[in-house]
Amino acid sequence: MTRHVLLAAAAWGAIAAGTANAQVAVPLPRTTPSIPVPRPAPTPVPAPAPAQSAPAPVPGQTSVPLPVDTSTPARTRETPVAVDADGRAVIPIGKHGRPDINPYDRDVDMTVPLMYRERSLGDVAVQLTHDDRFFLEAADFQRLIRPMLRKEAQEDLADRLQGKTRFSSEDLGPTGVGLDYDPSTLSVVVVRIDPSQRAVESLFGIDTREDEAPDIPAADFAAYLNVNVAQSYVWGDGAPPPSIALDFATRFGGGTVIEASGDFSERNQFGGGSSEYGFDRNFIRAVYDEPEAFRRWFAGDLQPEFRGQQSFVRMGGAGVTRQRRRFNDIRSSVLQANRQLILERDSSVRIIRNGVLYRELRLDAGAYDFSQLPLVSGSNDVQIEVRDSSGAVQNLAYQSYLDPIDLEPGDYEYAAYLGPTSRTFGRSPVYDGPVAFTGFFRKAFLDRPSIGVGLQASKHVQTVTGQTQFILSNGGRILLDGAGSNSTRAGQGGAIGVSYDQLFDRGGLIDSFTIRADYTSPRFASLGNEEGRNPVKLSVNAQYSYAWSTRLTLFGSASYLNNRDGRGDSYRIGLSSNYRLDRRWSVRGGVEYSRLPAAFGRNGIGFNVGLVFTPSIRDRAELRHESVTETTQLSYTRYGGNRLGSVGLGAVVTHRPDALSAEGFADYTGNRFDASVSHASFGQSFGAFGQENVSSLRVGTALAFADGAFGIGRRIPDAFAILHPHPNLDGRSVAAGQSISNNDFLSKSGALGGAVNNFLTSYVTQSIQYDVEDAPVGYDIGPGVVRVRPPYRGGYSVRVGTDAFASATGTLRDTAGKPVSLAGGRIIRLDAPDEEPVPFFTNSAGRFAISNLRAATRYRVELFAQQTSFEFDVPADTTGLVDLKMVSVAIVQ
Repeated sequence: MTRHVLLAAAAWGAIAAGTANAQVAVPLPRTTPSIPVPRPAPTPVPAPAPAQSAPAPVPGQTSVPLPVDTSTPARTRETPVAVDADGRAVIPIGKHGRPDINPYDRDVDMTVPLMYRERSLGDVAVQLTHDDRFFLEAADFQRLIRPMLRKEAQEDLADRLQGKTRFSSEDLGPTGVGLDYDPSTLSVVVVRIDPSQRAVESLFGIDTREDEAPDIPAADFAAYLNVNVAQSYVWGDGAPPPSIALDFATRFGGGTVIEASGDFSERNQFGGGSSEYGFDRNFIRAVYDEPEAFRRWFAGDLQPEFRGQQSFVRMGGAGVTRQRRRFNDIRSSVLQANRQLILERDSSVRIIRNGVLYRELRLDAGAYDFSQLPLVSGSNDVQIEVRDSSGAVQNLAYQSYLDPIDLEPGDYEYAAYLGPTSRTFGRSPVYDGPVAFTGFFRKAFLDRPSIGVGLQASKHVQTVTGQTQFILSNGGRILLDGAGSNSTRAGQGGAIGVSYDQLFDRGGLIDSFTIRADYTSPRFASLGNEEGRNPVKLSVNAQYSYAWSTRLTLFGSASYLNNRDGRGDSYRIGLSSNYRLDRRWSVRGGVEYSRLPAAFGRNGIGFNVGLVFTPSIRDRAELRHESVTETTQLSYTRYGGNRLGSVGLGAVVTHRPDALSAEGFADYTGNRFDASVSHASFGQSFGAFGQENVSSLRVGTALAFADGAFGIGRRIPDAFAILHPHPNLDGRSVAAGQSISNNDFLSKSGALGGAVNNFLTSYVTQSIQYDVEDAPVGYDIGPGVVRVRPPYRGGYSVRVGTDAFASATGTLRDTAGKPVSLAGGRIIRLDAPDEEPVPFFTNSAGRFAISNLRAATRYRVELFAQQTSFEFDVPADTTGLVDLKMVSVAIVQ
C-alpha cells in the first residue's frame, strides 16, 4: 500500500469529526506500514502523568462516511522500509535532502495524533510542506505537551514559541523536546524529553476521569416523584388495602435539595387492637452539599451515622458530615504520600511487595512518583531494587500501612447531629424524647494507625467511644474499640472490643484471618439503649478464608456467646468450601457443630451441600440441602436487566419435614414503569400442598421534571436525565441508550414525555447515551453521548438534535476537471463572520463532507494552499443531507 492511501484516509478522518458548529476532528486511524516492521517485545513502562484531553465533542456533531478513491496514485517509493535499532521505520531521504514524509509536491494540512511512548496525548494540526518539512499549530502543541513538562520547562517553551502560530521542530531549540513526523502511523512523535525537563511521572496512577469537565450542566430546577404500588391477594380471605410508597426529591439551582419518603399501608395496633390504614412519614429533610469540601448538611428528619460502640437513634434537627467517599466513591488502595524515585540513568526497577514481585519496569532517566503503588489492607513491606545501565544496583525499602476503615491515608471524616430524639419504630417519627447529640471524628495517618473518637449525649445518658490499632511485625493488626457510659437509669458501664486480622499474600492468592471479642458490662448504656439492657456478656467470632487455588476456596468460622439471661452459653464451629468445576458448574458444601439454647434451633453436627449451575451471566440454578433444619431447596433465577422490554423470572421450591412451599415470580421492565408478579403456595405436606395461596402484584413508576422537560419513567434512586427531541425532528422518538435498531436502550420518548434515564449516580462522571428513531438521512443527531457529573438528586434536560443538523457532501474539482485532492481550508458562516471557522478537508478523490450546518444559511469555504474559495447554500427545507455534487474552483498555482 502506498502512502497515498494513508494520507487519503487521514484527510477523510479529519473531515469526519467536529468540535463546534460544523467543525469535525476525530483521531486519525492508526495504520501500519505496508511492509511489516518487526518490533521488540514491549517493556512495561509507567503511565505518564494525565494529559489534558482534546476538546470533548459538542452535542450536535456526526460523521458521514465517504469512499476513498485510490485511482490517482501518489509518487511511490521503491526503497524498502528499513528498521532502526528501536524497531521504528527509517524513512528514505527525498529529493529535498530530508526524510521523504510527503509524497505530494505541494503542502498538505492534516490533523494527526501527538504520540509519546505509544500513547496519544491528543490531536494536533500539522502541515506537511512540499519540501518534506512539517509545522505544528503552536497553541495545540503547548496545550498537549504541558502536562509532560516541569513548570520551568513549560515557561521556557512558551518563550520559545511566543508570537508563533506554527513552528517546526527546529524552533524548539534547547527546550529538551524533540519531535519527528512518522508517515507510517500518520502521527507526530515526541521522540525525546530531556529528563531534567520532564515532569514527575506517576508509576501507578489510575485514570478515573474524575477531572474530566462535563459536557453540560445540571438543570437549575429538577424534581421527581417515585410511586410504588403493591397489592396482595390471599385466596379465601380477600385482598387487604394496597401499599403505596412515595419518594420525592427536588433540587434547586442553589444546590439545596428537599427530599421526602412515606407510605400508605395497613398498620397493626399495639395491644391487639384492630388494624388501620394510614400514612406514615419516613423522613422529610433539606440537604445541602459542598462537594469540594466533601461536606453535607442536613435539616429535618435525621438518620445519623455511627461508628464503633455507638448506637442508632432517630433524631430531628440539624446535622453535618464530612466524608470523601460520598463525593468520590472511587477509592484506590494506594499509599498517597510524596514518595519519589530519581533515576540519573536508564534503569530496570523491580518492586517487591510483602516478599512477592509486584512489577518489573524499564524506566528512562528522570523523576518518578510511586506514591500510588497499590497496597493490600494492613501492613505492607515494600522493597525497590534499581539496576541502572552501568550495572550498579541500589535497594530501597520502607513500610506502609493501608487502613481498612475506608479512609485514605491522610484523610479524615466526621459527623455531628443535634436535635430531639424519637422513640417510635416503623411509624412516623414523634420527637418527644430528650434533645441529644451524636457524632464522631476519625483520622487516618500516612505512617501510623488511624484513631477515632465519638460522643453521644442527652440529659439521660452520655457515652464516649474510642478506636485505635497497633501494627505487629508480622503484618497483622490489633484493633481496640472501647466505650464508657453514664446513665441516670442504669448507672455507669463500659464495653470493649478487641480484634486481630491479617492478610496473607501468596502471589495472587489472598488468605485472611480475623478474630474479634466483645465484652459488654451489664450497665452499659447508649442513646438507643438508655436502660442498659445487655443480655450478651461476651461474644467471640473468628473467620479464616484460604484460597487453595483459583478454583477451590475453604472457609472456616467459629463463634461463642456468653449470655446473662439464664439461657446458657452457645457456640458454633463450621467449615465450608466452594469448588468451581468449570465456567458453569460449581459445588458447595460444609459441615458444622453447634450448641444453642433450645428455643433457637437444633444442636449437634450438621452438613450442607449444594450444586450450582450458571449457564450465563443472567441465569442461575441451585439445588441445596441442609441437614440441621432438614431443608431441601431447588431454585432458579433469570435476571431481566434494566433494558426496555426485558423480563426476569424465577421459582423456588422448599421442602421441610412439616411444610412444603413453592413460589414463582416474574418482573417486567417497561418504558414508563416496572412491574413484578408472584404467586406462592403452602402446605404442611405433599398431600396438603396448595391449601394456602397468596398472589401479589407490584407496579412502580416515576414522574420527573427538569428545566421545562417532563417525562414518566421507571423509579429514580438518585439522579436522572430527561431526553427530548428537537422540534425539527418532527415528533420522532428519542431513546436513552445506545441504539434503537438493536433494541439496546433504557427508555423512549413519546406521548407521556421525554425518555427518562433513571440510573445516574451523583458525583460520578458518566455517559448519557442516546439515539433517534428513524432519523432523516443526513440528519446530525450529535455524538450520541453526553458526559455528565450529576449533583445529589440532580436532573438533566437533554435536547437531542440541533438547529445545525444538516450535512453536505460533494466533490471538489478544478476548472480542468481534475479532483482537488487532500486540500485543507476553513468553513465560514457568512451570517456570523465572528464565529470561529472550522476545518475543511478533501480526500484523495476530492470528496468532502461537512456536518453541523444550519438550514437557510450560506457558507464560504476558503482553501489554504490553492488560494481560492467557493460558497454554497443550505436550503431552508432541507431534511438533513445536502448533495452539492460537483464543485468547480479555479486553482491559483
